This record gives sequence, C-alpha cells and structure tokens, in this order.
Amino acid sequence: MKLMAGERFRLSDENKYIRMISGRLEVYAVTRKNVSFRQIFLMELKAGEAAFPSLDEFEQIDIQVCAVEDSELEEAAFADTDAKTMLPLMRTWFRRLLDQAWLQLLADRGDEVLKQWEEGSVLSGSAGSHSELIEDFRDNEGVFSMLLGLRFSAQDKHLSQQMVNRAKQKHRLMDETISLLLGENVMPSSGEFSSSGDDTLEDTIFIVRCIARNLQMPDEEIGISPVLARKLDQQALLRRLVEKGGMQMRQIRLEKDWFTGDSGVILGYCGEKKKLAALVPETPSSYRMVSVEHPEGIPVTEETAALLSTEAFLCYPGLPARKLTVKEFLGFLMRHSWKLDWQGILLASFVAGMIPLITPVITETMFKDMIPILDRKGLATVTQVAMVAGFTTAALTTVRSIALLRINSAACMNVKPALVSRLLSLPAKFFRSFQSGELASRMMGIERAIQLISEETVGVIFNLVFSFWSLALMCYYSVKLTAVAIVIWLLYIVAVQFILHRLVQAQRQMTQANNATQGILQQIFTGLVKFRVRGAEEQAYYLWGEKFADEWKWNYKSRLLKNYNTVISAVQPVLMSLLLYYFGIRELADSAAGASAKNPINDALEISSTLTVASFIAFQAAYSALNASLNAVIPVVEQLSVVRPLLENLQPVLEAEPESSDERPDAEVLSGALEVRDLRFAYGPDLPEVLKGVSFRIAAGEHVAIVGKSGCGKSTLFRLLLGFEQPLGGAVYYDGQNLAEINAASVRSQLGVVLQNGQLMTGDIFHNIVGVNDLTLDDAWAAAEAVGIAEDIREMPMQMQTIISEGSSNISGGQRQRILIARALAMKPAIIFCDEATSALDNRSQAIVTESLDKMKATRIVVAHRLSTIRNADRIIVLDKGNVAESGTFDELVAKDGIFASMVKRQMA
Repeated sequence: MKLMAGERFRLSDENKYIRMISGRLEVYAVTRKNVSFRQIFLMELKAGEAAFPSLDEFEQIDIQVCAVEDSELEEAAFADTDAKTMLPLMRTWFRRLLDQAWLQLLADRGDEVLKQWEEGSVLSGSAGSHSELIEDFRDNEGVFSMLLGLRFSAQDKHLSQQMVNRAKQKHRLMDETISLLLGENVMPSSGEFSSSGDDTLEDTIFIVRCIARNLQMPDEEIGISPVLARKLDQQALLRRLVEKGGMQMRQIRLEKDWFTGDSGVILGYCGEKKKLAALVPETPSSYRMVSVEHPEGIPVTEETAALLSTEAFLCYPGLPARKLTVKEFLGFLMRHSWKLDWQGILLASFVAGMIPLITPVITETMFKDMIPILDRKGLATVTQVAMVAGFTTAALTTVRSIALLRINSAACMNVKPALVSRLLSLPAKFFRSFQSGELASRMMGIERAIQLISEETVGVIFNLVFSFWSLALMCYYSVKLTAVAIVIWLLYIVAVQFILHRLVQAQRQMTQANNATQGILQQIFTGLVKFRVRGAEEQAYYLWGEKFADEWKWNYKSRLLKNYNTVISAVQPVLMSLLLYYFGIRELADSAAGASAKNPINDALEISSTLTVASFIAFQAAYSALNASLNAVIPVVEQLSVVRPLLENLQPVLEAEPESSDERPDAEVLSGALEVRDLRFAYGPDLPEVLKGVSFRIAAGEHVAIVGKSGCGKSTLFRLLLGFEQPLGGAVYYDGQNLAEINAASVRSQLGVVLQNGQLMTGDIFHNIVGVNDLTLDDAWAAAEAVGIAEDIREMPMQMQTIISEGSSNISGGQRQRILIARALAMKPAIIFCDEATSALDNRSQAIVTESLDKMKATRIVVAHRLSTIRNADRIIVLDKGNVAESGTFDELVAKDGIFASMVKRQMA
C-alpha cells in the first residue's frame, strides 16, 4: 500500500495492523466522527516499525497515520502473522508510546503496566502462544485507549475553561470601557483574567462532597449548573448542594472548646476571607478540618479553631429517596454511630460476663477449704478479690453506659432530622391519607423507640448473652442439675413467649388506636372556637371519648398481659429453687452412697458425679446469677415489644416514595415562560377527570388570571402547576423544561407562591419574610415596602423583631396576607402564583401590591374569585367542567357575553 504526501489512513479494522516499509509516517490518535474532532501526536514511525489499532471499547478513538512524504506500508492481519514476528513489533510500539511526556510521567510514578512497556517486558507471559499474545496485547492496548480517552477529556475541559475565561474577559473589558466613557475610575487589571468565580463554585462542591462522604452519603449527584449558581446567594447555593446530596443543614454558633466533643459534621468558614471548610469528627473527642488548601485535613486545635468563624452549619444525613424497609432504616440508625462505642460495649459485656464466675468459685473454696479449718487469712484474701471484682464491674458498667449514651445521642441527632426531612419531601397526595395528629403520633414513635433502648435494656441483654460462662460452670459442678435447670428454663421461656406474642398484638392495636385518638384530638383543637361558638363541646368530647375508649381497651389488655408475666417471673425462682434442692439432695445422697460411680452414662461421658455440699452451694450461686439475668430480661423484652409496633407504625412514611429524586436534573434559571399542554387529571382511578385536556401558553412577564365556577378545576390546576400532583396525561413546561423530568424543588425555589389560607410561622416578622434565604434586614424592609406593610411594622414596638404568635392571633388578617406576599416577593422570583392573595386587603393596599408586582415584571398567575381584582390582567383564562372555555382580556370576555360575563353580572348584582 502506498500513501502520497499528505494522505491519511485510519486503522479502523481491529484485526489488522500496518508495518512501514519506506518513507515517513506520523502516527496520531484521533476522535471518530460521532464526537468533536481532536487529535494527539504519538510518534513518527521508522522503517520496519508497526502501528496498531486503538481497540477502544467505547468506539470513540482511532489510530491514524499521515504520510509526511510518499511512503509505502504493509497491512497485515493478526491471524496471518506468527507470534515471533509480532512480539518485537508490539513491544516497540508500546515503548515508543512512552515518548509522550504525559505517558512517561505515569511510568515514572510507578504504574506497573507502563513500567513493563518501558522495560520491554510487556507480553512476556504470553509470547509462546499466538492466541494468548493477541489477548494480552488487546488488554494492554485497552489500557492505552483508556488513557487516551482521559487525555482527550482533560483537553476538552481545559478548552472549555479557556472559552469561559475569554468570554469573561470580554465582558470585563466591555464594562471597563463603558466605565471609562462615563468618566468613572477603573481599577487597572494585572495579569491574566482570573476565574475565581468558577473556582469558588468548584471549591464549594468539593467541600460539600467531603461532608457527604463523612456522613456516608452518595456524592456523585452533588453539582449545579454555573448559570443557576450565579443566581443564588452563597447560603442558598450551599443548601441546594447539600440537598442534592440527600442531606440537610441548619445554622449553629460554635462555642468555646466545641471541638473537644462530637457535635456532628459541621460546615464552617475559615480565615478572614471566610473560605469554606468541612469540620469532621475524627474521634469522639477530636475534629479534623478539611479545606481546598488542606484536602487531607489538619487537626482542629485551639489555634485552628481561633481562625474559624463562630457562624457555621451543622449537617445531617438523610434517608435514601426511595421506598425503605424497617431493616434498612435500622441499618441507617446503626451506621451513623461510632464503631468504637459498639466495640467497647461488646468487650465490656464479655469481661463483665466472666466476673460472676468468681462468686461460685469463692463460695466453693470457702466452704470446702477455709471454713472447716478457720482460715482467716484466706477469708481476708477472698474478701479482697470480691472487692476488686465489684470495682471492676462498676468500671465496666460505666464504660458501657458512656458508650451507649453516645450511641443514643447520635441516633437522636441523626434519625429525627432525617425523618422530618423525608416527611417534608413526600408528595402532597401522601398527606391526604393521614390526619396531622396521626402523622405527629407516627413521627414521635421513633423517639419513644430510641428511649426504650436505654442503658438498662442493653446492659441486661448483654449480661444474659455473656452469661454462658455461668452455664459452663454449672455443667462443671453437676450435669444432672444443669439439665434440670435447662428444662425448667425452656418451659419458662415458652410460657413467656406465648404471653409476649399476644402482648405484641395488643400493642400494635393500641398504637393504631392512639393514631386515631391523636388525629381526632388535633382536629378538635383546630376547630375548638367553632365548637364553642355552636355550643357543641359535648359532641367534641364524644368524638374524643369514642376513639380513646378503643385505645384504653387495648391498653388495659396490654397491662393485663404484663401482669401475667410479672406473676410467672415471681413464681419461677421459687419453684426452680425447690426443684433444684430436691434433685440436689438426691444427688448428694447418691454421692454419699457411691451410686454415682456405677452410673454408665457418667462413665461414658467421663464426668465426675461426686457432688459435695460445697460444690452444691457453688452450683446454687452460679445458677442464681444466671437465673437473675434471665429474669431481668423479661421486663426488658416487654418494653422492647412496644418497639416493633412503633416501627411498623412508621412504615407508611418509610414506604412512601419521596417526591424529589436525585436522578432528575435541576431546572435552569427560569425566565417566566410557562406552557400547559393537554393536561388531564383525576383524584383516583375510579373517579371522573377534573381536568380534561387543558392547554394554554403564558409568555414571560405576562399577567394571567384563571377563573371559573366552583369545582371547575382551578385549585387542581394550581397544584399541578406547582408539581404537587402528577397528571394522568399531558405536561407542564417551564421554559421548555418538562416539570415531570426535572427536580420539582429546584423549580419551586424560583417561584413565589401566595395561598389564600397560607399561615405564618411562629417567630419574628423578619424571619417570616426572609425564611431560610441569605437575605439582610434591608431586603426584608424592601419587601415590606413593596406590599404596603412597612408602615404598620414601624409602628410596632419591636418592628421587624415583633413576634408573631401561633395562628397569627396578634395581627390582623390583612397584615398576615401582606407578610405572606412579602415573603413571596423577597427573592424576586421569575413567576408568582397567587390564589386570591389580596382577598383581605383594602383598595389602597391592593393598589400598592399591584404596582410593586408590575415593577418586578415577573410572570403572574392568579387564581381569582373576586373578579374586580383581575380587571388589569393581560389575559383571563376561564375554566368550565375541566376545559378552557374562554380566553381573552377582561373587556373582550365581557363583550363576548359568555360564561365570564355571567360571572361578572352575578358579582356586580
């Protein structure tokens, strides 16, 4: 084959290679046609050398030769060439590849594969077999193709960064030129354009990913579009990235010596420039600070802590955004605690289980060797041993208590936020199935379950588990008596298990009844004023009493079953002692008579059957210790029987699939355009459709009102636009982005929503306006001015720090509604949704709000009941029986004399 100067040839056939005969050939790695063209120079072939195909498994890279001058080459197939001929050609190929500095650097750093290329020992293990040689070559060539892919990716990233920097530099030069033309002073720029903004975003993502890894959360999805990041303030950006990692955070203040205890994973600020840093617990009593400058982390000392800002954020792990089982939830609880604590509990319990052996051994020694000869020095020694054993037991119990306290604290600190976060992320339809009081009861159940797992509970269980030492000692003293004890214990356990089984069923019924009681109680409290106005207190009492009676019935049954267990636990030690004394006396008599020596079973097992009075007393001591451990477990198991129904009670929250999904991308920055396309919805499979193919389009900045008769689907459409419900058909598009295919939370964060019956939080006015956003007091005043409530707030004694009571009972309905509107406007959203948001406002306040909204030029979608409030709307959409019946301006629809005109006439009549 001949190539003219400038002619190229691709090695696209993976089963063939080329060998240069004469001329000059340059070898390149090039991308294929399905991706943007890139190439990397590899080498210049010499006569007799060969070039091989890339064997890229992703089919994106090829090897290409280019003739610098007229050249001749030979194409050969692997199958037609013997191994002895190919081996030196292949080794030369790999060795020549290391002429590339970036590949040679990898070899110098100790990469084993590239080291073999450099030394010429590659393919040594397969040189004798043609098939093995080809297979080994393909593996090495695959490594080379992978490295090429990474090199191309790095080049693409570098090129993209250069383009971004160049665009920023152009914008900066334009801004400086305009400033110079306006006569403003411009600070001279030195050096190359800095991309500190992008570096800050990358640094922030790095720190949040570090926190996710320390909380054992996935970090692959943590990221955000640079365009969207520029729209967010730093705190909002942090929250968005933390939520992408399935975590939550809250603001805290770092007190003195905070780093000497385990306070959880903290996101802090370091130095005068307030660089982000991850503060992660290294041990239960020390911290490590990870930052961009110190990616491996440095210990937090008093000097390091002095550099940190007192303002920080405590981060919590979240539950996976999918259906969960109780087993997975318990695994989450166990995973977020120190392994050292569990190891300490196990070790302390193991050693503590051996200490009770001292009592039987001491007892036997005293009665057998000391008391008969009045050995007072021996008795003193025994007393000292017993004291040491007592102090050791106390020390081990203390260690176990401290470890368990840390485990309980970690469980409460991590599980509660994770559950609340999951509850808040569940879809709106989930809350239609439960009353608020019932949900509160279900959520509080986990706290009760954790409280039941106290030090006493775990201590008793571990004491029983490690009491096998006492059982072994009992067998040593007397196998017969041990067998009698085991039979009685088995009968005892069967009886207790039968009662506990019925107890769990009763507890399950009582938990369900308690849910109903709490639900009706919450409804009564909410409507208490209405009951009082109508004089229906007796009806409210009856509603509560009916539910509580059912709960008390199961409560009574549970108490009765517990009493049965108490009686059995009281009788068992007495009965067991009588039986053991009976069989013990018989065995003592047999031993005295020498009968035990003739027992063939004992002879076969090589067991001594000589039971003395001293060994019988020692056996009684060992048995008493083990029996006490067993009896102590019974009330503990009764407590734990409550845990299972409580965890089952939490199952609906765990099994419901959260609305947010890490797999859905975030929405881009919204301009305000919205489209509804053929939207259909029904509240159930057997229920009629509320919306029947609704379609309309809203341009950015447009003011659109949605009206219609009661039951026409206005509120349902409102919920679908916000992503609270999933349509049967059709879709909602924000700037061309299908709401069903993107993260709904990232859309809502760019919306302002005002509901007619919206409620304020208990707290000051400032935080009711700014919420969790990183806004200042000036921002809150600006929002208050925009809705005409600033003057009212100034007249209050504490102004923005005025506390709003529960239910907003200390402010008027108009003030409450204006604060809600101020909250929606504070972040200057691209789209504002209003559900009769000005129904409680007077004409003056309504005019101020309308004027402020006009100045914002945001898209406004208003669900209106009072038609006089939408006279100035750009467009009015009239819904009727789930369809768009009319659309147009106020005057056009009135002139049309249709459904809207009839509605206007009724309201004006």
